[in-house]
Amino acid sequence: MTSCGKVLAAGFNLHSQLKPGGAESLHHLTRIQTLHHVDFGKERVIACALWSATIINTGRLFIHRGISGTNPDQIHFDELIDAEGRPKRGVFFGDVSGVRGFLDDEAGDLYILQDGGNNDARFIKHAFPADAFISRAGKKIVGVAIAGNMQVCITLCSKNPGVFVFSNLDSLLQNSDPVESYPIHDLVKGLVASSTTFTTLGHQQARVETFGDPRYPALLGRTLSTQSPASHPTVISALDGIKMAKIAAGTWLIAALSHEKDLYVWGHTLQQPVADDHSCFKGLLDTNGPEGTPEDVHLIDIADGQDIEDVAVGDEHLVVLTTTGELWGYGSNDCGQLGLGRDVKTTQGKWVKVYSPDPIEKIQGIAAGPLNTFVVVGCHARGEQTRSDNLGGNSSNFVE
Repeated sequence: MTSCGKVLAAGFNLHSQLKPGGAESLHHLTRIQTLHHVDFGKERVIACALWSATIINTGRLFIHRGISGTNPDQIHFDELIDAEGRPKRGVFFGDVSGVRGFLDDEAGDLYILQDGGNNDARFIKHAFPADAFISRAGKKIVGVAIAGNMQVCITLCSKNPGVFVFSNLDSLLQNSDPVESYPIHDLVKGLVASSTTFTTLGHQQARVETFGDPRYPALLGRTLSTQSPASHPTVISALDGIKMAKIAAGTWLIAALSHEKDLYVWGHTLQQPVADDHSCFKGLLDTNGPEGTPEDVHLIDIADGQDIEDVAVGDEHLVVLTTTGELWGYGSNDCGQLGLGRDVKTTQGKWVKVYSPDPIEKIQGIAAGPLNTFVVVGCHARGEQTRSDNLGGNSSNFVE
C-alpha cells in the first residue's frame, strides 16, 4: 500500500548518521525524514543502520547519512536504481567503518562502495576474477553478513545449500577461497551476524541454525559437542519444531520471532558494565533451566504476554513492536537509543513502553543500529494534512 509517513530515530549521532549538522545524541524519538509515496508492504525503509552510517529508502531514492569506509561527503546510488527509476531491492552491508556494499536480491550481484575522487563515492558492480571462488561456483549470492570480528559469511542459491566464511571482505572480493564452508539443512531466508557468530533462518522449514567462534558459546544458543561443534551450522534444539518468521542480531544478543508471534533470545552477558555492574541484557539471560543449569534460549514475556509483530536488536538494547501497535524497549539508554531522555541510563531489567502512535498512524517497521532505534510510521494522507501541527505520537518521548 502506497502512503506517506515519517522516520523517527533516537540515539548516537556523533557522525550525523541520524540528523545532519550536529554530533549530539538524540535522546528522544525525533523525526529525521518525511516519506512520500512509500509502499510499506514492499520497501525496507531503514535500508542500513550501522555504527557510523544510516541509509534510508524513501521509495524514490536512497539517502545516506553519516560516514562510510571511504569517508566521502557524498555517496552516489546511480547503479542501485532500476530501469523504472526506483531503488533496487537488496541488502546493504558494512562494518564499523561504515557502508561497504550492496547485494542485489534479484541478480545476486555485489556492488561495492568505492572512492570516486573529489571526496565522493559510488557503488560499483563487482566483477569477480575468473579464478575467484564465486566465479568457479557459478551460483548467485543470496545472503551476506559481516560479523564484529570482520569475518564475512555468504550463502549461494543452490540445490545443495551451504554457508561460506571468508576472513574478511577483501578475501571474498578477490580470489581467496573460503576459510570454512559447511552444508546447511535448508535454503537460506535470513542471515545475520553478531560479534563472532552467524545465524541463518531456513526458507522452507523455517529452522534456525548457528555457527561461529567457540569462545562465546552463549551466542550460539546451543550446547557444543564433538557432534555439533561451534564451527558447524547446527539447528538450535530448543527451537526445533518452532517455525520462525524472522531473526535479528546485535553485537551480543540474537533474537528469533516465531510465526506464532513469540519472541526468543539468546546471547552473552559479559559486556560493558553499567551502573549496577551488570550487562544490560542480564535480566533477559540469567534465568535457569532444570536443576539450575543455564538455559541457552529464553522465551520473552512482554506486557503480560502480548504477541510480538517485529523485533530489532542493537549493541546493548532491543525494541519490539507488539500486535497492538506499541513499541517497547529493553536495555541501555546511555546514548538515548531508546528515546527515554537524558536522565534514564537503563531500563533496569524491565520492559518500558517507548512509543504509541496516534490513531491516524501505524508503526510500519522498526530497526536498530548498535546505538540507535528507528521507527517507521505510516500516516493516512488526509490525516497528515489536517494534523500537520501534531507530528508526534501519544508519547512524551517524541520531539519534532
